[in-house]
Amino acid sequence: MFDSLLDALGHSWWAYPLIFGLCTLDAILPMLPSETVLLTGGILAADHSMILAGVIAMGAFGGFAGDNIAYRIGHSTEGWARRWITRGERGQRGLDWAQRQLERHGGPVVIVARFLPGGRTATTIACGVLEFPYRQFVLYDATGAVLWATVNTLIGFVGGHAFEGRPLLAFAVSFVVALALAGSIEVIRWLRRRAKDRGRADTPMRT
Repeated sequence: MFDSLLDALGHSWWAYPLIFGLCTLDAILPMLPSETVLLTGGILAADHSMILAGVIAMGAFGGFAGDNIAYRIGHSTEGWARRWITRGERGQRGLDWAQRQLERHGGPVVIVARFLPGGRTATTIACGVLEFPYRQFVLYDATGAVLWATVNTLIGFVGGHAFEGRPLLAFAVSFVVALALAGSIEVIRWLRRRAKDRGRADTPMRT
């Protein structure tokens, strides 16, 4: 069944706009599987069923478009955006985190957040809410979207080559690698935050 689905996707013209659409919507509704779509596209590109550059381009353009929609939501309808993204305790924590990171680190956070499914929507909407300069946002977001689409597609592409003729295994391994990548970014963030907290704790208070 999985092989049949891949064959249908790989030889259909609508696979490319599908990638674009899912990556766009995922930036606004983070329950959609945009990374999964890029991994699948990379696997299909490995057996020449899809064009590698086309998959990357559709993913990057889709992610960039969705992020800009999220920015505009935060910028033009701040009250509604806050209610929507902060619904529940988890949503409020996400927006608070994004605000702190933007205030501390600025634009590079937009690039890092693109690799965090739970963080990129909060970050892009927070950029709009906080009126982060749009020209800077566009620059950082375009960089992040291209890197994100390239990395996830290439993971699938390499997996497709490594497990040629076994697409289900290629997808499973690629998915685990993609999860490990996102997890490693979270670990690095946690270690850096812990080191900074220790540094502040060790600094003697001035009297």
